[in-house]
Order: sequence, then structure tokens, then C-alpha cells
Amino acid sequence: MKNVGSCHCKAVAIETDLDPMLVAQCNCNNCRKMSGSVRVATMYAEDEIKFTGETDVYTYSGGSGNDIHSHFCKKCNTNVFNLPTVMEGMVSVPLGVFENANEFKPKLEIWTSTKLDWLKDDGCIMERVEDSGVAERLMTLLESLENR
Repeated sequence: MKNVGSCHCKAVAIETDLDPMLVAQCNCNNCRKMSGSVRVATMYAEDEIKFTGETDVYTYSGGSGNDIHSHFCKKCNTNVFNLPTVMEGMVSVPLGVFENANEFKPKLEIWTSTKLDWLKDDGCIMERVEDSGVAERLMTLLESLENR
């Protein structure tokens, strides 16, 4: 497998042969509370990535107002993936779950209107939007899909 990862206790594992279609940094208050910091996540089509292990699900309303089904390891409570209803068929995997997390840099930043003032990037972010960036994310995903 090209990209592998797991939760903290390794009870839930992930694997995929593909690189993410999108890597995005979210600065919304919900992601900040859920992650304890800022959330950087990868996006894949659901059929491009395999998950093994049992998860619990917590559903909440994301920054866009649409539901997000967050899956957590039943043992260590690590958030291993999310199913955002606003992008049906897609799965969001937090960057830290991957063993090779340093290889993925965010290109898109959303919710800059609530970004922490001291947070900076190394120039990797190509596009920034003040809100949920649903249109921008969908366009990037469609472009990535064409290049698969």
C-alpha cells in the first residue's frame, strides 16, 4: 500500500494506493473544538480507501451547516475518518492518521474568517476562502477525479 495509517492504539487501520484528491486546512470553530487545534484533512472517494476495525460515530453540524459523521476508534477515541454529507461519496481523513503525514501539504484553506491570528503556513496554500469553501472543494475534487 502506498499510504497507510491508524488510530493511536492501532485498532483501526487505513490503507490506500492513491494520494489524496485534496488536502485542506479548516479553521472553523467546530473543527478547532473537535481536533483541539486546527484540522488538516485529506479527501478521498469512499471506494479509494479501506478502513479496518470498529468505530463509534458522532454526528454533528459542520461549519457549512451540513452534517458530518465522524468515526472514532472504540478503544482510543482517535478520529479516523469523517463522512461529510455535503460531499456524498467522499471521505475525509485527518492528516495525523497517516504514517507519512509530512508528505501531504494543504493547498486549500477554509474558514479564514475564524483563523487563529498566529497561524501561518510555509507557502503551500494556494487558495483561501473565508467560509466553508464547498464550491472550491468540489471544483478541486472534480479536477483531481479527472487526473486519477
